[in-house]
Amino acid sequence: MKNLLLTIVLLISVQISKAQNDTLYVTNSNQYHDYYKAYLKRVTFKIGGGVLLPQGKLQDYFGPSPVLELSLDFPVTKTKSLELALQFVIPDQKQSFLFVRTTDTIQAKASFMFNPMLRFKKNLSQNVNSQLHLSLGVGASVIKTDARNPFYTGDNQDSEKYEVVTAFLMAPALDFVKKFRSNEELTFSLGLNYSPYKIEGALQENIGGISLIPRIRYSF
Repeated sequence: MKNLLLTIVLLISVQISKAQNDTLYVTNSNQYHDYYKAYLKRVTFKIGGGVLLPQGKLQDYFGPSPVLELSLDFPVTKTKSLELALQFVIPDQKQSFLFVRTTDTIQAKASFMFNPMLRFKKNLSQNVNSQLHLSLGVGASVIKTDARNPFYTGDNQDSEKYEVVTAFLMAPALDFVKKFRSNEELTFSLGLNYSPYKIEGALQENIGGISLIPRIRYSF
């Protein structure tokens, strides 16, 4: 988990540096400082909420669940950007799933879901008051269960108190952005999250892995 987050931050740093190198010719430190301040003004923080709507087999295990999303959008070019997003989900679980451990097999339920991802975004069209974005998010879907970790002692900081299931996440989305004065924006999004939760050594049963996430985000 730590390695994934570090990798995401590193990718963002590389892309930002690349964009700066492509467009900036500095002759002194003051000029660089001014450009840096101007660039930070273009970085937007977004906060919003939505609903996770499980599809297919996943509907047997989860019902519609509230989603909170926080994100930072870093412009790369006039039509492309990178967005670091974090989704927090309080799952409405209908039934337990079978969790296979090295010592035993138990029934477990999800107590919390956390989806960190890096989105690659492209502006498809725009006018003075609105934009249409297409994005592809890549990251991880982390499910914290209510099953206690039998090997947790409290001394090892790398181990979790409760069992955790981590799966690869792919998340395409379509965003309609409505612009207002003072750089304020309201974004209406429809996204799809895909995570193969059936993992060897953890979840043996196929519980599905596709969810739709309609959401609204506000940025300033």
